[in-house]
Amino acid sequence: MKRCKKLESELPPMKRCTKLKSELPDSIISYIFSKLALKDLVKTSALSERWVHEWGLRTDLNFDLHTMFDYNTLQDLPNILPLFQIFHFQSEFTTRLDQFMLHYKGPIISSIRVKFPLVNSEHGDAINGAINRLISKGIAKGVKRIELLLSSDFVLPYIFPPYIFPPTLLSGNDSLTYLHLQNCLSAEHLDHSGFNNLRTLVLHLINVTPKLLQSLCSNCTHLVDLTLDGCRFLSDLIINRSTLLSLNIVNCRVDLSICLTIIASNLSSFEYSCNDGFLVHPVNIQAHMLSKFSFRGSEFFERVGFSGLKNVTTIVFDGLIENLSMYILPYLFSECLQLEDVTFKNCRRMSSIEITSPKLRHLKIIDCGWADDSPSEIAIDALNLSSFEYSAHTTRIISITAHKLLKVFWDAAQGRKTPHLLDPIARLSHIENLSMIILTSQVSHPKPVFIVCI
Repeated sequence: MKRCKKLESELPPMKRCTKLKSELPDSIISYIFSKLALKDLVKTSALSERWVHEWGLRTDLNFDLHTMFDYNTLQDLPNILPLFQIFHFQSEFTTRLDQFMLHYKGPIISSIRVKFPLVNSEHGDAINGAINRLISKGIAKGVKRIELLLSSDFVLPYIFPPYIFPPTLLSGNDSLTYLHLQNCLSAEHLDHSGFNNLRTLVLHLINVTPKLLQSLCSNCTHLVDLTLDGCRFLSDLIINRSTLLSLNIVNCRVDLSICLTIIASNLSSFEYSCNDGFLVHPVNIQAHMLSKFSFRGSEFFERVGFSGLKNVTTIVFDGLIENLSMYILPYLFSECLQLEDVTFKNCRRMSSIEITSPKLRHLKIIDCGWADDSPSEIAIDALNLSSFEYSAHTTRIISITAHKLLKVFWDAAQGRKTPHLLDPIARLSHIENLSMIILTSQVSHPKPVFIVCI
């Protein structure tokens, strides 16, 4: 403490910073620099020319509104900016990005993340050039992870072509393992050989063509995780990749004439969801190792079916408008013989149903049925069922046969108009963990229904 006070009193500010820097070990300097935003990191060069070289301690480069400007989120910006202000905003971002990379002397770059609402304009070449130079420098320094998140929703109604990502930038690259492209275009006719060590690929808000997908699948020889988020498919697509373990086709835009075919012999997890209300792609699944399947859409039976789900152990249905009793349950446990974990969520049509399975371990029925429906009956017979979650508007459980059931979450408040909702719970004396949501009106005439034996 005395030494610090002596430094403060005897040295001018610039020499004081240099002296303090020389007193700190490299590990502490590295930690301090890792906490600085890039705009603040640049300012350190004004304190000491030696600190310019400390930029090399930052191996994860993150360029966004917070690190480059004084905005924390997009919500800090006006909803609609004048066109000239949009272009100026982009121009300033481009200048700062180029300025930082011009002075960056670090020997290694581990990751690059650009999250900025770019739109193409008369300054588009400058923006594209700055991002291309950033990627080229990252590839030369062994970058493993690249994220280009360039959604420009906040500038609507001004609509411009997105940034064009040239795969040739990755030619000769063997370090990149993770790539996330949002609101970018990838030239489908170019060489994708630089993707040969890619393990995770995320395409977000991108028009996906068969030629692009075929090129990516054939060149991504180590790809294990593929996500298509909010993408538009321009024609029938075939995803054929034996190394693929996880596939997510989510928030997709649906054209009923376009069919999706999944051929992946080692695929273990597949999630599908659409954002077009009642529309669902026809999906052909050829993946005999598939064990986890999640589906959010209105129609499953005709559009997807159970033929590709023979070995699934975990399944989630969300938002179905098909009647579970007619189109799902008669086939679910007879076709998917390995099922252990089943979730029905926001499924609107539920008549009286029976669930019978000797292997079922976890069952969730969440927010199913219409609020104005008359009460229907559910009978559950599951010898190995260990956990059960239930909430619905009017449907009530009339019988549960599950001698190994230990954990229950029950939202009884939603079915407040239905009498005797607590009867099934009262009969399950072996439960160890019980959580309930209940209204006081439902216990207006309390009775001793639970007996605890010690």
